[in-house]
This record gives sequence, C-alpha cells and structure tokens, in this order.
Amino acid sequence: MQFDKAAYKTAKERIISLIKSSHDWENTEGFIADGVICTDVYEKQPLRILCVLAESYGYEECKMVDIEEQPLKDRLGVGNPDVRTPRRLAVMLRLLFGSLESSSKIPREDMLELLGTDAESVALNQETLSKIAWINVTKASNPETRLDAEKAQQHAERNRNILQEQIAAISPHLILICGQAAFSALLEMGLLGPQIVSGRGWQIQDSGSGMRVIEISHPAYPEDWNSYDKIYRNFETIYSQMA
Repeated sequence: MQFDKAAYKTAKERIISLIKSSHDWENTEGFIADGVICTDVYEKQPLRILCVLAESYGYEECKMVDIEEQPLKDRLGVGNPDVRTPRRLAVMLRLLFGSLESSSKIPREDMLELLGTDAESVALNQETLSKIAWINVTKASNPETRLDAEKAQQHAERNRNILQEQIAAISPHLILICGQAAFSALLEMGLLGPQIVSGRGWQIQDSGSGMRVIEISHPAYPEDWNSYDKIYRNFETIYSQMA
C-alpha cells in the first residue's frame, strides 16, 4: 500500500470540486480542505496515520481554508489556548512516533509536556502534526462548538463518496478515529472494511486490506485526556498493540 503524492494532489483537487458543488461554501458552509497536512513529510513516514474527527468549528464563513496552506501558527488551532484537541493528539502522537522510531517505549519521565501555547510547544506540536493526515466526516464547518451526532451522521452520508476517495488517496496504515460519532458514521457507510466492528474502543482492528483502524475517545473528553498521565496512558494502550 503506497502513498502516491501526485495521485493524491489530483484526488484532492477533485474532492475540493465535489465539496464546492455540494455545499453552500461561499456563504454558510465554509470548510477546511482537509487531508494530508504536509505531503513531503507524510510520504516518508514508515507509519502513515490518518486522524478522523466529526467536524471543524469556526470556519463556516471562511469559504475554503486549505489545510496545507494554513500558517503554522494557526494550523488546526494548535496555538489557540481555547482549542485543546490538536495539542492533546499531537502530544500523544509524538510519543508514538518517537517510540516506534527508536523501537523502545518512551518512559513517562521523558514525556515532553507540550500542552501549552508557548512558542516551543507550538513548534514541536506542528512538527508532529506535519507527519499525519487529518479529516472531518462533516465538511461544512459548524458555527457552533457543540457536536450534534445526528446532524454529523447526516452530513457524513452526504459526503460518503468524498470520504471514500479521501481515505483511498491518503492511503494510511492506521486510521485513528476520534469519537463515536465519526466512527459510527464511517462504519455504517461501509468505509472501514467488512472486518471492522463496533464495541471495540481503544482496540486496533485489521480491515483486511492492509489498513488498521482504532476508535478512541475524542480528545476533548476530559476523563481520558485532561492530564499528561491520561495522555500517556492512551499512548501506552495504542503502542502496546503496534508490535
């Protein structure tokens, strides 16, 4: 399973056209043209990870924002103190990438504490995020800051063909799905493969097509993500299944 950068670029252009033709993108349904954050970095990763979430917030009047062209200080809101999800994920993913690279689990005492928005933390989190792909099952950005699972499902169904093409073009080894809403939407539309089933949160499943899938809790969920110890525990859970 290869990632073809040229083919991805062509697919992304087609996907953007599909979103524009099916959304009121210039007025009320602005969107992030999501996907691979940095193709030059992503293509070199021995483990290509795609993070899937339900929706984005605050871009509804921005027409289109290309995830590859966002300035580093703004990419996924990692420098915004009010936006926690990308920082929490980046901290966990840095542990995972570092441990896999060294073939040795990073101990808790060596975990970098990067949940702040100081310049060094932002830079290191941006470096981590440059290695992954990131998509939302809902393409129209939500003007609210609260998920409506039923609406997210409806929007996902509206985007089925778009999502199918995105996943194929991104060609991930591991899909990390954040939250039940996003997982259920992809599962019910048959986009995760026939071997993937519900009810196995935090367990890596093999799709049967060279791609693995894991449903995790959403990083905004405080019971699992609001401390370094909890984030480290999440990393351990995933890393223990990667061998």
